[in-house]
Amino acid sequence: MDFKIISNDEEKIVLSLEMGKEEWDKELVETYEKTKGKFNIEGFRKGKAPMKVIENFYGENAFYEETFNRTLTDFYINYLQENKEIKPLKSYPDFNIDQIGKEGYKVTLTIALTPKVELGEYKNVEVKRIKHSVSDKDVDKEIQGMLNSQAKEVECDVDKVLENGDIAIIDFDGTINGERFEGGMAEDYPLEIGSHSFIDNFEDQMIGMKKGETKEVKVKFPKDYGAKNLADKDAVFYVTVKEIKQKQIPEFNDEFAKSMGEFEDAKALRAFIKSALEKQAQTRGQHETENALVEKIVENSKVKVPNDMIEAQLDAIIHDLSYRLMYQGMSLEQYAEMMQTTVDKIRQDKKADAEKAVRTRLVLEEIIEKENLKISEQDVDNRIRELAQNTNKTFEDFKKTLPKQQLDYIINDIIVNKLYDFLAKENKFVD
Repeated sequence: MDFKIISNDEEKIVLSLEMGKEEWDKELVETYEKTKGKFNIEGFRKGKAPMKVIENFYGENAFYEETFNRTLTDFYINYLQENKEIKPLKSYPDFNIDQIGKEGYKVTLTIALTPKVELGEYKNVEVKRIKHSVSDKDVDKEIQGMLNSQAKEVECDVDKVLENGDIAIIDFDGTINGERFEGGMAEDYPLEIGSHSFIDNFEDQMIGMKKGETKEVKVKFPKDYGAKNLADKDAVFYVTVKEIKQKQIPEFNDEFAKSMGEFEDAKALRAFIKSALEKQAQTRGQHETENALVEKIVENSKVKVPNDMIEAQLDAIIHDLSYRLMYQGMSLEQYAEMMQTTVDKIRQDKKADAEKAVRTRLVLEEIIEKENLKISEQDVDNRIRELAQNTNKTFEDFKKTLPKQQLDYIINDIIVNKLYDFLAKENKFVD
């Protein structure tokens, strides 16, 4: 196959490839020999039909696609092996078929290149160590959350009137201009008074109601309400209180502490909570310090990030956002409407984050390569062994069933940890 370089710059290499008739005919025969067993032709046993018969039956281009893909892939692999300095951005190049037929083919091949990174100072960089302290208020807040999670709901007496903090089990039926609307009805709905989970002053108007009482609650939907057909509309809800419950929050005492695990008393549980919060604060501070170091290293380096890489990263960011919204029962379009924006505007707002992520990745990958940071098979096996211990599978069985995507994640996580260990040793952290 003949080829010539059309252009060669920092971003891409463009090649013109041409396969003549003689070589093309040989490659077509090779494809026939490899694939003839796939064809069923009446009058011939499977795999025994001559090449010309298959071409007459399926068309003269019956073997074109397979031959083209195989020969182009072979050329690309050989080209990279002979030019090891080339670092392609994609696993496979872009191409445009200029001509293909009996006489062979001509194709324009575009190899997008990984951007060159000019590393700045990435050793002996001074970074202020970020620390987070844990106060008694932080511990009290955590304890209160624990107590609330263990609270029991107790039904109140029939004479109890609704107050802030009470839980009302209600039926409601909403109307706008006397007409019901979608989502405006519910039965046995638990509503905590004072939680402000309902619009306007809905909950405030319920204060003082008793079990069995029905009341008209008049509200106005906000101008920026997610459902445009309801935004800025006056509504009337007919609300019936079916039950009133109160939360019984336990006391933080020795008895509670013992119910939460192997704690001798409340003092021991409090000490445990404080220790856990301090570990979390330490980990958060460490991550923030590492991020600050990486940001300085990236600022010190120079790299021109291609728009294609930014767009690909943007696709990943938007896909991740869509996936998380899906679990909340919302589409990206609905989220955009609720936020009074558009999907295009969300994408545009995320562009700077995408560029920063790509730039950071390129700089860190360059350090990994320059410092020859590698991981061994033993490193990977050790991590897999740790994960296998959390399952009922042996190391061997767990490794066999490990999806490639998860294995790639494990490998990447190990090399990133090795990189951060390297950076921690080579740079200065000051208090």
